[in-house]
Formats: sequence, structure tokens, C-alpha cells
Amino acid sequence: MILSPQSQLLERNIALFDEGQWAFINPSDAYFLDQLKHLNITVMHQYFDIFSESVRVVPSLTFDSRDIAKQGFEVSQKIGSHEHIFTPFLRGEKTHNHALIFLPKAKSHFSMLLRMAAGLVGLGGQIHVVGENKGGIKSAAKLMQQFGATQKVDSARHCSLITTQVEHAHLAFEPEAWLQEDTYCLQDIEWPVVSMPGVFSHGELDKGTALLLDKHDTHLSGTVLDFACGAGVIGSYLKKRYPHVNFHFSDVSALAIYCTALTLAKNAQSATLFAANGLQGIEARVQHIVTNPPFHTGVKTDYTVTKRFIEDATKLLTQRGTLQMVANRFLPYPGLLSAHFSHVLTTAQTTQFSLYQAALS
Repeated sequence: MILSPQSQLLERNIALFDEGQWAFINPSDAYFLDQLKHLNITVMHQYFDIFSESVRVVPSLTFDSRDIAKQGFEVSQKIGSHEHIFTPFLRGEKTHNHALIFLPKAKSHFSMLLRMAAGLVGLGGQIHVVGENKGGIKSAAKLMQQFGATQKVDSARHCSLITTQVEHAHLAFEPEAWLQEDTYCLQDIEWPVVSMPGVFSHGELDKGTALLLDKHDTHLSGTVLDFACGAGVIGSYLKKRYPHVNFHFSDVSALAIYCTALTLAKNAQSATLFAANGLQGIEARVQHIVTNPPFHTGVKTDYTVTKRFIEDATKLLTQRGTLQMVANRFLPYPGLLSAHFSHVLTTAQTTQFSLYQAALS
């Protein structure tokens, strides 16, 4: 059992949780809550890896994009006195006294979570935020001041815990107010993309993704997986180029799954969506995988997700399957790909990105 630095700071302040009804938002590990088994706590997870590790029984989730395109989704699992919910958002109004947010990477994502937490706790409720000092906790404290006077509770393990008491009433969170629709155009194909704060490349077409789509020259057939799909940018574009191909989309983020469903609906498309930690729990066999994979965990560079993905991709692909991947040039992916694929080519490059194509045979 390894507690994150944030959880170690909370452990120093464990008496804080003895009173009131608490909601935890995006805990950074699955183990700190074991110390609070005697308390009724709602735990919201926007990230499937920590949700899966917390409930210990759900390897992956499968959705039909048409089912979640409008109303979103909630997958709940009761573990003792804790209710774990994998969902893009909570709409509750004054359902809790306290909300604890684990600070996300993007400031816009944090702003959205703050507004959601204010609806959950209502007038007089308290919002608490824990995060790494180098992850933006100081600017987070400034954002919290719009809801009430802010004070630092404690600092340790290069993290800080900050709290504020909500001074004005807030209605339930409305996700529609945070949706953004953008229309992109590549090779005479226009397609709308719907995103929210917290989703990769929110509100813009990532340069690496644009390179992959512009230089994509693999003829697609059968079933294609858009891995780490974000808002569904890659797969929705390719589905316009190959309308008869079957597409799957996967991501660890509930926000990404939700936005992908909205993007597909805007393009009059539908697909199977997987919430998963990498490719774990996904049993579908595919002919092709396309991806612009993540290389960060929080604010830190981390190759672990992509390394494991490359290893697992060989098990998901059919015998003549291909993987097309774009990545920053400085990342050590050619060697990783060559260790698992028979043929690896660099098919395009810019000063910042490389596009790789790997084949099993």
C-alpha cells in the first residue's frame, strides 16, 4: 500500500473527516480511504484507474455512445460505507457538508470542479483542496477566494491543504455550461468536436494529432481502436474518411468518454466506448490502433502508460494488425515499438513530433 504525497498530508489531518457528510473528488490513490472505513463518504472518480483499484472488481466498462450522448453516465459501486462513482460529473445540490478536491493539472478543470463542489455543499458548506506545491496549489487558492475566505490548513510532503467556506448559495452543477464545440478542417473534411475542461487538448486541435491525421496513409478496414481518445478527435475524423469501418474508442477519463459520445453524436456517428486503465480489461480484437498517447502523470513525465500500452497492443491486434502512433520526438518510443513489433517505420516528422507505424508482420 503506497499513499500518494497528497494522501500522506491528509493522514496528518485525519481528524478533519470526523464530522459532516463528505464527498471526495478524484482521489489520487485507492488506499487513504481505507483509514476512513467507519464514515459514510461519496467518492467521485473521473479517472477509471483509481476507481477500478478502489472497488477492486471492475476491470473495464463498455458503453454505447448513443446511450450517454446527452445524459452522461454514473457507474456506482458500494464498498462498505463508501459509495464510489465513476462519472464525468455530479449534479447534486447541497447533498454534502464538505467536498475535498484533489487538485487536477489544468486550471480550467479545477475551476469546473470548484463550481461542481460549490453546488454539492451549498451555502455554509466547506470546500477543501489538496495538491502538490509545484502543481499550482497557490493559484488554486486564489481561484477558491471567489467562493469565500480561504485559509491554509497544513503543508507537508511538498503538498498543501487549503479550505474555504462557501459564502453564497449555488445551484446544482450544469455540465452544459462547460461544453465547448469547435469545428476543425483537414484535407477538405470538416468535423465538429465537443470537449470540456479536463479533456486532452480542450478547445484546440493538438499539433501531434493534426500530424497523425494529415499524414495518415494506412488503408483502414475491419475494426479500429482510437486509444486514449480524448474528445474523440482522431476516430471521428477517420470515421468520416472510412464510414464503413467499425470504430472503438477507449480512455481512462470519464470526461473523455462523455465528450467522445457527444462528438460522435454531432457527426451523426456511433461507436463502442471503453473506460479502462490502458488496455486492461478490453477483450475486443482489432485490425488497427491509432493513438496520440499520454506521457504525463499529473505534472510529471511518465512513460509507464505508453510502455504498457505498446506491450498490450500486440495482444489486441490481429495477426496483420498495425499501430499508428504520434508522439513528441524526444520520447524513446522507437526502441519500445521495435521490441514488440516486427516492422517499425517513422512515416512523418516535424520539429516537435514523430509519427510511427508499427506492424506485427
